[in-house]
Amino acid sequence: MLEILDLFPKNISNQIFQSSNMNLKNLEEIRLRVQKPIILKFLDKEVVLDYIISQNEILNILQFMCDNSIYSYQNQICNGYITIRGGHRVGISGDVILEGGKVKNISYVYSLNFRIAKEINGASDNVIKYILDTDNNSVYNSLIVGPPNTR
Repeated sequence: MLEILDLFPKNISNQIFQSSNMNLKNLEEIRLRVQKPIILKFLDKEVVLDYIISQNEILNILQFMCDNSIYSYQNQICNGYITIRGGHRVGISGDVILEGGKVKNISYVYSLNFRIAKEINGASDNVIKYILDTDNNSVYNSLIVGPPNTR
């Protein structure tokens, strides 16, 4: 979780840290939208911070996430998200530039949505017998689908 807070300017990370009452383990998303307050989504509630984020701050955070080379992350950006250290995903919204029916670029980025990756111990306990073929020491062809927080 701290790897996400390290991406933000100090004043923003301090706001998030203080507003979460240091209960960061239940934080699921951090939503940043230009000229809107920052929203923290927890398991059971949303907290709206008294901090309006600017376009410049969004661009600076995106630059920092991309190691100051947005071009090298272009393929991920065109997919609408970037995967950052720790397996966290950052959804990106902006004006889409299409070429041949495919996303070529996203300009005027106006929203970043940080989705915090978490390990859920025991999540597979009820389904593991349908996935592992212990007799043949292999894995069955499987597709596991579920909404966020499915356990």
